[in-house]
Amino acid sequence: MRIASLAAALLAAGCSAADDPRVQEAARSYDSYGRVDETRRWAPTDCKAPLPEPPRLSASRDAETHGRKLYYLYAKNREAYRLLPEFPQPVGQVIVKESWIPAATSTFAKPVTESRGPLFIMMKTGEPDSDEGWIYATATADGKTITSRGKLASCMECHQSAKNDRLFGLTSCAAAK
Repeated sequence: MRIASLAAALLAAGCSAADDPRVQEAARSYDSYGRVDETRRWAPTDCKAPLPEPPRLSASRDAETHGRKLYYLYAKNREAYRLLPEFPQPVGQVIVKESWIPAATSTFAKPVTESRGPLFIMMKTGEPDSDEGWIYATATADGKTITSRGKLASCMECHQSAKNDRLFGLTSCAAAK
């Protein structure tokens, strides 16, 4: 069954975007893909997952204390990801950013993780209602709950500036490892 047909069938059946079995499977099994590399990186502060309903929201906009996280990157097709600058990603590619909240002692030179943060998922489906073939999703740290899925504005704002198929890729030094 083609991916677009599957998406249409899910919508026709009344499934919400969070019920997409492809995204649920990626959130549950991404660690089986293997890390793209072993380098722990600082994520940009713009990556935000929807917050659960809190009793109160902070009005703080301080990027130094909110939103900072460390991450490891996983790719379903690791070799295709490592060839990113030369070739676009194939339909079916899944990229998962496993985020971590940094410890108070963490520095840019020596990052130290404290607790797991949300998962950020990119899936190349080729669907017509996508961002150049990509859909974005977020999930809870344990991968059990999909918190958002689709053409997410907060993801698209950043990834549309990427020069290689909506992906930023590794630095040439990291890619050579």
